[in-house]
Parts: sequence; C-alpha cells; structure tokens
Amino acid sequence: MRVHTLAMSIVLACAQAAQAGPWLREKGKAFVATSGSITAEKDVSGSGYFEYGLRDNITLGADVFYGIDRTLQQSGSAIVFLRFPISAPEATHKWAWHFGVGARSQNMVFAPAVEAGVSWGRGIQIGERYGWAVIDSSLNIPGSSLDTRIKLDGTVGLGFTKHFKGMAQVFMTHQGGEVFAKFAPSVLVVPGKGPYTAQLGVEFPIMGGGETQFKLGLWRDF
Repeated sequence: MRVHTLAMSIVLACAQAAQAGPWLREKGKAFVATSGSITAEKDVSGSGYFEYGLRDNITLGADVFYGIDRTLQQSGSAIVFLRFPISAPEATHKWAWHFGVGARSQNMVFAPAVEAGVSWGRGIQIGERYGWAVIDSSLNIPGSSLDTRIKLDGTVGLGFTKHFKGMAQVFMTHQGGEVFAKFAPSVLVVPGKGPYTAQLGVEFPIMGGGETQFKLGLWRDF
C-alpha cells in the first residue's frame, strides 16, 4: 500500500507538471509553460500554455503558438478551452475531454476556430522508477480558407531522481491533406525545492518534412 501511494504521488506530480493530458488541476491551482524553438536555418517559434482549476472537475486552459520561418512565413493559433473528466477520480486509466474556441492565423490572415479533443493517461512503472503515459487528440476547425487540423500526440515520461526526469513525445498532425510527424525527446530538470521545471529538448521530423528544432522551456506550478 505504501509503495502504491508513493508511486501515485510521483505519477501525479510528474503528469500534472506536463502539458495537456487527462489529469485535471485541483481547484485554485495553476500551471504555466512557455517554450521557444529554433532550427539551424533560423526558423523560430514560441508557445505558451496555461491551466487553472476552476473546480476539481473543470480545468480552464489556454494554448498559444506563434512561428515564423526563414522566408518570413508566419503562422499562429490561440485556443481557450475547458477540460472535463470522463473517468472516475480513482480510475487507473484516466480519460478527459476538452472543448475550446479561439483563432488561427496564416500570414496575417485570421480566422475563428473551434476545437475539441479527448485525452487518455495513466501512471507507469519501469523497474524501480515511476512515470506517466499520455495520448492527446484534438480536432481544430477554423473558418475562412485555413485547413482543418487533426492532432494526435503521445508522451511517455519517467522520473530518475527528484530533480531529473526524461520524456519522449511523438507529435502527429494531419492538415491540408498531409501528415506531419515529429519525435521529441527531452530532459526535465527540477532545481531545488521550487515550483519550476526546466525543459531542454530536440524535435526531429520523421514524416512530412521539416527541420530539426532545438527547444528550451520553463514550467511553473502555482
């Protein structure tokens, strides 16, 4: 029982520090993540992610992205969403769904957008180490001439020490009749006993083209 309780505590601490997933924020608790990426060809992008527990069973969130490539082509999106649980609080397999509204842009052409998605996650154990596994899906439908976007992302994380964790992610996007996929390993460093987590990672294209990106992020719990 003690081992199980400890494992679940580690899993929840790791999983709730990560973006998205089916774990909802406790009422009054918040999480913020910011990151920046750059390629060798000077394509740059930045993102911001926010969650706040309105109630124990409702999480308010916002997901913002902006990118500009070497030819000055721009793209961006901003979605404000609500996440609700599907599974029972004590379930091993956690499920949740979200619905959001916002906007997307392509080279300064802006369009309203709606988004809905389902997430699954659970705690995992590998040897003496504990971690988490998550699958996030979303359907984003914009107005105007922009393309519908379908995303399927997978994450596996594992804690090595109190201050060091590893994470591997696969991002898949279907948009404009094409499929794009990236593999993104990263390390997470938790300095001291503070609320901050630093992320250092790389994103490798594995389908649909693109360039390798180097990523630096900072997370904070409130």
